[in-house]
Amino acid sequence: MIDFHSHVLHDIDDGSHSVEESIEMMKMSYRQGIDTMVFTPHFRLGEHNIRTFLQERRDRLDEIREALTEEDRREIPKVILGAEIEYIPGMNHWDYLPELCITGTKYIMTEMPFIPWSEAVVKTIDDIALNSGLTPILPHIDRYFHTFTKEEYIRHYYEMPVKIQMNAIYLNSPKNIQFYRPLFEEHRIHVLGSDCHSCEWRPPDLGSAVKALVRVCGREALDFIEKNGREMLADAVIEEM
Repeated sequence: MIDFHSHVLHDIDDGSHSVEESIEMMKMSYRQGIDTMVFTPHFRLGEHNIRTFLQERRDRLDEIREALTEEDRREIPKVILGAEIEYIPGMNHWDYLPELCITGTKYIMTEMPFIPWSEAVVKTIDDIALNSGLTPILPHIDRYFHTFTKEEYIRHYYEMPVKIQMNAIYLNSPKNIQFYRPLFEEHRIHVLGSDCHSCEWRPPDLGSAVKALVRVCGREALDFIEKNGREMLADAVIEEM
């Protein structure tokens, strides 16, 4: 299984706080049956510029690699680098947007704002989807279901050339079954992610979510997710760990 959304790199965002925690998060994921993780640290234009972000991301990964023992390497998933890009007006015009894609692919994780989406927000992501040659991944779509986001905007993206990611925590709550079951039956959700941030607070929990998905929606739903994920990462660059 692929975890498309994780904050495992240490000291780059609000995720892991140490190399040791990063390694343990990877091991926790592997023990749950996760064979591949996409590391998606937050990219926030107010906090980063593209060059320092890419260098810091590389440096943090190198620090993890250097700390791994041979035994560790047998107990961790494959690693692919990406980013979770905070929405900001005009981001569709950034010339460096391709550099923030999941490495080796045209998929880019665009985090929608946690305020009511406006027409301008929707048009910005639409422009990326339709005119940039890149395919947005909308992360943790579940966070917008029961808030101030207009349902028409969410439904709009079910028909757009984007990929939609759901967080494990939503699948792990039985009260949400009535909301997520039809989405998987209609193939509205394309990939899953733990959105893990530490070993204790928002830990890796995708394994339990996968079990819940199969129990509620059947093996076919998981097969659809798996097929999507493998196809999306067919050309991705797997980091040597």
